[in-house]
Amino acid sequence: MKMPLRILLILLCAILIIAIPFTVSSPNLLNDVKMELMNEGGEEIDFGKLFFSYARAEEEVEEEALDEDGQNDGSFEAHPEWKLPMDFTVPPAPDAALYTEDSYEDETISVKLEHQEMDDGTKMHVAYIRIADPSQLRTGVANPEKPASTRTKTVRSMARNYNAVIALNGDNYTDNPKKTTFEYRMTTKIRSNSNKLKDILIIDDLGDFHLFVQSQGIKEYPEIMKKEGRKLINAFTFGPALVKDGKLLELDENYGYNPNGREPRTAIGQMGPLSYVMVLIEAKDRSGETGFSQGKLAEFMYNLGCVQAFNLDGGNSAEMVFGEQVIKGQPGGDERTLSDIIYFATMQP
Repeated sequence: MKMPLRILLILLCAILIIAIPFTVSSPNLLNDVKMELMNEGGEEIDFGKLFFSYARAEEEVEEEALDEDGQNDGSFEAHPEWKLPMDFTVPPAPDAALYTEDSYEDETISVKLEHQEMDDGTKMHVAYIRIADPSQLRTGVANPEKPASTRTKTVRSMARNYNAVIALNGDNYTDNPKKTTFEYRMTTKIRSNSNKLKDILIIDDLGDFHLFVQSQGIKEYPEIMKKEGRKLINAFTFGPALVKDGKLLELDENYGYNPNGREPRTAIGQMGPLSYVMVLIEAKDRSGETGFSQGKLAEFMYNLGCVQAFNLDGGNSAEMVFGEQVIKGQPGGDERTLSDIIYFATMQP
């Protein structure tokens, strides 16, 4: 009865180790062993692969894991001298030659744009963004000299003025006649009023998102940030908050305009440190049969893997600008003028 091949190989390896000192006088020993295996009906064995294949396999798995994110450990090297000021200073212009139809990447930023479509014609445009430094997550306003003014511009023009690699409409704070909002843009306070009916998003100097459902805790938070050595860079009052601390939120059915209807929507989410996603939901038309409800948008952001996610101004305001591409939530309509944008910039000179 023949031994199993595995046991036979182990025995042969042991014999080879013992026989190594004699291989000088018997140079054909290894070939004789190979021939013996072949005579048993097996294939010729590469003993180099036999000894080292497992280690190589581990190396290959590790390399695949690194390549999966595209950038080894998923981070960039942030050059301190390239850091952008936290104000309305215009960042360096992106290199037009680095744009493809669905990506942009340089030493400090990576953007990957994906497009999905449902059977009913609803389209989901998803931009995954990674940056080297928190200062690359920025906001722009129509009138940087007087951010509290009612002046408005199109998302496209603001994106161009601020050299945005990619931009999304903000919360259009000038459209709130009651002024009961909590709004900061690039450390500039526009308003600091709480609103128990609205959710608030704060972005700190580390680029981290903090959500306040129904404004709970917002009055105390600036002082808490100060004690922790953090700075408030941007704040938005719109919502609803969609995902908070990795948990899908149960939304108020009466929150905002047409929360349960199918509408064009925009949202921004944080995936991890200096890793974000911008989403625009494009409705085929104004029939109400395409687009997302707020609940559907929350599920979508949660399934993308957002740790925090916040709904922005949608409907006719929904617009994303990526290079020369302008993606509108309502195709065919005129570009609406707004007060502000959220955008990501390169630091590379």
